[in-house]
Amino acid sequence: MKKHINNLKNPYKQVIEMREIQKMAYKDIADQLGKNLSTIKSQIRNGRAILIAETEKEFIMLDEMFM
Repeated sequence: MKKHINNLKNPYKQVIEMREIQKMAYKDIADQLGKNLSTIKSQIRNGRAILIAETEKEFIMLDEMFM
């Protein structure tokens, strides 16, 4: 998963690392970055969606290798 997080573009990489790795609260992330709380929530949601799509692709490729 860390590989996929590292491949994210900013701002998604930054907010995902702060939320999922550093376990920071949404408000703390918003305060630290000087952004609106709703913006941070949206960026985290979108970053997670990108991660899900990328990991699904990887699992599909693995599944196809063993068919």
